Amino acid sequence: MEIQIADEPDTSNEFGPIARVERKLTVEYRTLSIQLSRHGQHQSRQQSRISRRSGTGWWDRLCRVLPLRKAYDQHQVDYADQEAQLETTADELSSLKFHLDSVDETLTKFGTSRIQGLEDEAIKRRRERDGPNMLSSPPNRIFLKIFQWVFSGFCPLLWIAAVFVWISWKPLGDPANPQYLALGIAILLVIALQASFSAWQEWTTSRVMASITGMLPTETVVTRNGAMSTIVATDLVQGDVVHVRGGDKIPADLRLIEASRDLRFDRSMLTGESDAVVATVNYTDENYLETRNIAVMGTHVTQGSGVGVVIGTGDSTVMGRIAKMTTSKGTEKTLLQIEITRFVVIVACLSLVVGTTLLVMWAAWLRKSYPTFLTLSDALVNSTGVIIAFVPEGLPICLTLTLTLIAKRMQSQNVLVKNLTTVETLGSVN
Repeated sequence: MEIQIADEPDTSNEFGPIARVERKLTVEYRTLSIQLSRHGQHQSRQQSRISRRSGTGWWDRLCRVLPLRKAYDQHQVDYADQEAQLETTADELSSLKFHLDSVDETLTKFGTSRIQGLEDEAIKRRRERDGPNMLSSPPNRIFLKIFQWVFSGFCPLLWIAAVFVWISWKPLGDPANPQYLALGIAILLVIALQASFSAWQEWTTSRVMASITGMLPTETVVTRNGAMSTIVATDLVQGDVVHVRGGDKIPADLRLIEASRDLRFDRSMLTGESDAVVATVNYTDENYLETRNIAVMGTHVTQGSGVGVVIGTGDSTVMGRIAKMTTSKGTEKTLLQIEITRFVVIVACLSLVVGTTLLVMWAAWLRKSYPTFLTLSDALVNSTGVIIAFVPEGLPICLTLTLTLIAKRMQSQNVLVKNLTTVETLGSVN
């Protein structure tokens, strides 16, 4: 096996360094790409402002007129914070220059040695500083999820109906009608059933995403205290000397210091390239994500062997920074969610208008002309029955089951669905 070790960039090979002036990085996930640049961030902010003004201008004006000014200002502040976080992450990715350092400079910068590796004291100190080598999980927000399960879709209408029915039972009922109590319990059971299906959908999604953690390597070979040993990948720290070979998954971001001539990486999960990339010791591009002397966490070693110095662990890796960007950005509604929301608003408005009309007719006409025909509790229950009649209680359940069945079928084809609402979007692709 031939090993190439070099300290200075070799400009004679076909992968010579290319000067790049524009600070733009392109990260592609198969067919998706994220443009990371100051100019791109500025354009996205301008476009978002324009879309907010044109698409929800009436809501902005309403927030300024009504006592919702504080909520409106808080929404603006939160949006500005999200944009600032995205710009900070983009700047961090564009400022990474580890690949431009020579091998000796890299070893010196991280206080390590090719032969000895790190000592126990340095490992302990760096682990306390950087934490374990794993990606941070997004916040759970279980109470917010429970609130959404119980009060999303048609559930607000059902809650209004339940309150009216319970009031009609007691204290307005004189005497109390047990049928109203049974109706109130039935409405609460419908709400619980819909919330249970929403929770089940969330649980199945979390199981799919938990299976992705199995894609990360569990063990790796390192040099520590002058000897090679196998450790858990989560115990890696910056400066560790890691040995990789064909079939391994890269446990952290590595700066290659030794590489066999046949060493190749599969970067398809990062750049979408179908062909394996030849690894080198010298940098081949000033773009951190394009150079071939960096092994990115999560990529595969298809063949060959090499040695690298850990330059990033956990959230400081390229994968960790991109994951941070995707979680900090607010999610947008899919076409299916927009259509369902529109349908819910139309049905809710229609049912409330009809129910209120019936109640007003009773108060203005029936109560005076036929005082013994309906009591107040009976009138409330009748109006509530009209409101419930408009609600398609089975729609959320049928929608969830349909999307889940499609997601299960896609999972059998090795496609993991993170969010069930994306199934509808994928169904629009031929």
